[in-house]
Amino acid sequence: MAVVLRTTMQGNAQKLAPAYSDIVVYAEGIPQNILDTGFNVKYFISISVDGVGVATLKAPVDSNGKAIFRIASILQDYTSTDKSGYDLAGNSVSTFNGNTMLESNHAIHQIDKYARNRENLRNCICIGGYEYSATINGSIITQASLSSDVNFNFFNSVLQHNAGYSTQDFSDFLLTGTSKKFLSILPSTSQKIQLSQYHTLGFLNGKHYLDSKVTRIRIKTYNSSDAVIATQYVDNTILNGGAPFGSSITADIFNNTSNTNEGLLYIGVGTAQLSQLGFNMSNVSYYTVAAMNVNTVVSQTYRFDIQQADCKGFETIRLAFLNSLGVYDYYNFTKKSIRKTQIQKTAIKQNYGTIPRQATTNAGDLFNFDYYTQGTYDGGTRAFNVNAIETIEANTDFVTESEAVILEELFLSADVYMQTGTTFEPVVVNETEYIKQTSANDMLKQYILTIEKGHNTRVQRL
Repeated sequence: MAVVLRTTMQGNAQKLAPAYSDIVVYAEGIPQNILDTGFNVKYFISISVDGVGVATLKAPVDSNGKAIFRIASILQDYTSTDKSGYDLAGNSVSTFNGNTMLESNHAIHQIDKYARNRENLRNCICIGGYEYSATINGSIITQASLSSDVNFNFFNSVLQHNAGYSTQDFSDFLLTGTSKKFLSILPSTSQKIQLSQYHTLGFLNGKHYLDSKVTRIRIKTYNSSDAVIATQYVDNTILNGGAPFGSSITADIFNNTSNTNEGLLYIGVGTAQLSQLGFNMSNVSYYTVAAMNVNTVVSQTYRFDIQQADCKGFETIRLAFLNSLGVYDYYNFTKKSIRKTQIQKTAIKQNYGTIPRQATTNAGDLFNFDYYTQGTYDGGTRAFNVNAIETIEANTDFVTESEAVILEELFLSADVYMQTGTTFEPVVVNETEYIKQTSANDMLKQYILTIEKGHNTRVQRL
């Protein structure tokens, strides 16, 4: 009898799971005679990620003849949200302003069309076995099984403990109809964006346990009278940086290969990307984005309203933040913002006075040059090193309860970026407290958060 592995995940979570959840594998099947007469008996599982072995775990046999392996922390080490564009698979390379990643490194937020994921979506296969010795000090004998019932995909998303034990079902995010969703926590009915801003949407692509057949993305622009101005289709092709629908998204442990880079894609849908696609944005009031399978819409239709800058001239602070679904959402802070620079200086005391070089030569003696001189600018207390960190206090407009839920994820996010011109730079949200707002108790509410730039302001040393 071979060792059998099972996961304790439920339903579709056995096929597609959040990395940050309870992922537990149990083993059973050691022959009874080995359990009765063997020594040092243990189960083991070999874990492969994207077809490559990454760990082997061992556990003693419990009173039921089984063993439990908690593997979530291992899988979390092998998944992360993409920060840059894609350039790893042949001709499927993302572009920024027409330049590929090979020509111009760019952030994932800046992609013109599509980008595959680097290591957000991964595949896990576990192979089981057991080991024992015939005597207490004898050599260890290993018996491995080459079959496995543990084969699932996982990605850098989160399932909270109170949502239930290993029950996450991503069926709503596999694009098969008009009720299905992109990997966004923002509502599809209305998102705010200003001109020259970047935005991406992540989506599951290809054959998971449901076929997410996305052949193209449709973008429509509208004027203030709800009349269509222009329509474009962005084909999901290799040349556009995407991955056409094909074989099942999985891995091969015998050849150490996988195609998981095809199973989660990003599409650029910001106003900056629309301009790059050739849209004339001058009279656009809003635009919509939907995934399609040829001529059939297979996702919800997402509406983006063009937001004007604040009439009082306040600077807009646009943040991109890692959401609980493992990709990025975006939010504009349009009200008053205050920029501060915290400065720390290291002081030294310098001597003053110099001996001119010419004074030490024969010519100096001949012409009686000063052997010692000093200027008013010499020496004294100086700032040897200046450490400058910029912080920004950003304010929202009055927001609804549904918007407050979005802000909660922004406050909690471990990965946040700020758009500055055409670039993105890392920032940290410094708030340590989030007060949940409800319309019944608080009505509309403003939120303030302080963000700190990830890189110090560069200042020369003495």
